[in-house]
Amino acid sequence: MKQLLTIVCLLLAFAAKAQTFEELIMKGDKQYQAKEYLAAAKNYEKALEMKAGNSGDYYNAACYWALTGDTIKSIAYIQQAAEAGWRNKKWMLQDSDLTSLHKVEGWQKAVDQVQANVDEYEKGLNKPLKERLEHIHVKDQTLRRLYREAEEKFGRDSEEMKYFWSLVNQQDSLNELEVIEIIDKYGWVGRSEVGGEANMTLWLVIQHAPLETQEKYLPMLEASVKEGESSGSHLALLVDRIHMRNGKPQIYGSQITVDQETGEQVVYEIKEPEYVNQRRAEVGLGPIQEYVGRWGIEWKIEQKEK
Repeated sequence: MKQLLTIVCLLLAFAAKAQTFEELIMKGDKQYQAKEYLAAAKNYEKALEMKAGNSGDYYNAACYWALTGDTIKSIAYIQQAAEAGWRNKKWMLQDSDLTSLHKVEGWQKAVDQVQANVDEYEKGLNKPLKERLEHIHVKDQTLRRLYREAEEKFGRDSEEMKYFWSLVNQQDSLNELEVIEIIDKYGWVGRSEVGGEANMTLWLVIQHAPLETQEKYLPMLEASVKEGESSGSHLALLVDRIHMRNGKPQIYGSQITVDQETGEQVVYEIKEPEYVNQRRAEVGLGPIQEYVGRWGIEWKIEQKEK
């Protein structure tokens, strides 16, 4: 009997330490950010042995294994990503994580499958409008993707950075005019009409627009989200930005500001912060602890549910 009890205790202890699919994926992503590529790849492998993932899970696994130098495992995962419906061919071809696969047998087969996924997905889309919005997306994001590099080179308060942001603001104004013209003519076009990236462009440009423009078009985004045509997370970020600009507490905890006294980044005031994770989950956002951790902020408020 004593031996049996010992075995049971050991099994219970093992079960307590066992990690879920979601925990392994989360751990792997954190290890990737820390450049612990082998550990990240192994945790993804464990997770995907537990159950099937989505195309993004297989894609990430391919990236992590490629960064370890194991192109055999990496090519197997990128092929599974393609078979699971991965469609972002543009990113796949320029992703530096996967550069080592470009001459590996099986790479072109995966690329061809991704193209087939794209062709199937785009059947029935308004392609001219899709392409127009995707071009606006490039104009909205290109300079923003370079700002960290520019800031490191010139300094946050330099004349060069002031000029940099003046260029961003000029482009934002031009993008706003073009997107408003599109919305006023076609409405808040959804993913089934123009695809995910083009649909996201509407939100990005309005997110960077003046407050009055944000408030005017917010109801259209809300309606699109209710119809399943736009992302709930995009709605949450726009709502929070509008609340902050109006001097009201935010709802979802997406807005980070700088403490004027300490110079440290802090979370802008949140309405009923003990329930923020419940609200975030409702719109498809992850826990606030993980989100604010990207800025080195520690979240200490215990979470509850109504």
